[in-house]
Amino acid sequence: MNTDITEDQIASTESFLYDNNIWFKKDYNIKYDTFFKTGGVVKIFITPRCAKELSKAVTYLYNSKIKYKIIGFTSNIILFDEIEYSILISTCNIKNISIGEGYVDVGCGYSLQDFVRVAIINGVVGYEGLEGIPGSIGGGVFMNAGAYGYEIATNIISIDYIEEDGKQKTISKEQCGFAYRKSFFKSSNNIITSVRFKFNRSVNNKNIVERVERYHIARHSYQEFSYPNLGSMFSVNKDFYRELIKNESKSFLMLYYILKILTKNPISKFINRKSPNSSALIWLISKKMKQSNYSPSKKGMNILINSGQLSTKESFDYIVEIKNKLGDEFHIENESILGPVYKIRPEFVPLFQSIKQNLMTTEKELSK
Repeated sequence: MNTDITEDQIASTESFLYDNNIWFKKDYNIKYDTFFKTGGVVKIFITPRCAKELSKAVTYLYNSKIKYKIIGFTSNIILFDEIEYSILISTCNIKNISIGEGYVDVGCGYSLQDFVRVAIINGVVGYEGLEGIPGSIGGGVFMNAGAYGYEIATNIISIDYIEEDGKQKTISKEQCGFAYRKSFFKSSNNIITSVRFKFNRSVNNKNIVERVERYHIARHSYQEFSYPNLGSMFSVNKDFYRELIKNESKSFLMLYYILKILTKNPISKFINRKSPNSSALIWLISKKMKQSNYSPSKKGMNILINSGQLSTKESFDYIVEIKNKLGDEFHIENESILGPVYKIRPEFVPLFQSIKQNLMTTEKELSK
């Protein structure tokens, strides 16, 4: 398997980072610093402290024709133990925040959950639906994150970003092409560095706190929080289980509806309120699954978990089967990071090629 970087490029990149005082780690094992607790060694892991440093690093790598990958909190990406990555740049340290008159500027690496708390203590409405969403401001804007009728794009004024050649630009909300879980940034190589939001203070924050508490409880009732996970694999704004079995027989569909009525009615939800789960529906639908040896979260089949017994092949086969059952209408939310590569375990190469081909097919479907 060919590498995406030469030893000379590694040496020159290290020298550039040292000379410009840009933070980085060499031969960094990223595995336990990720949400999913997977990932191999990163030859050069760059963590700029501000947009200026990020711009310098990106400009150098672009001009030197050296491949790199931008990552944030890793709350929506899968890195592989079998891959030794060449250069990853994390925006996690770009977390400046400044409140002005009617607005707030927030760095791309600032935590979404911390941002909700900033809104609470300042009595600002409009951000309650971001409660419990893991990840950063940059990642949230990238995919237009939201829940409970809220979208992060709603209160955006403008966005600062860096183009792939390192040039810094500013774009208005209207130019971002926001839609359900979509933005202009998803189809570009631009890097979000800072976001300006509307930030109008309210007289009383009691109602804000009550909504945040309600959303927090609701999220923990259906989202996995014990095992490492990346939230929902697929963005499905319909009945996820019904979509999985839409091509099954009428008798099977009837069994599904009966089981749903028995296990998801107000009484059963109340009884199981301290340990809510979808075990009954998972049991039923698993009978139609080929990947029977993979156990999803008891909270739902749309949540990929790392139980510690996870094999890369089993998890990938499970994702592909769910994707095939859902069809082209719904796309996968979690991104598999396949490079840039420094080294790769020989036994992983066939699966690597299979994942790569599947991702290329998905990208073609999304571009239609």
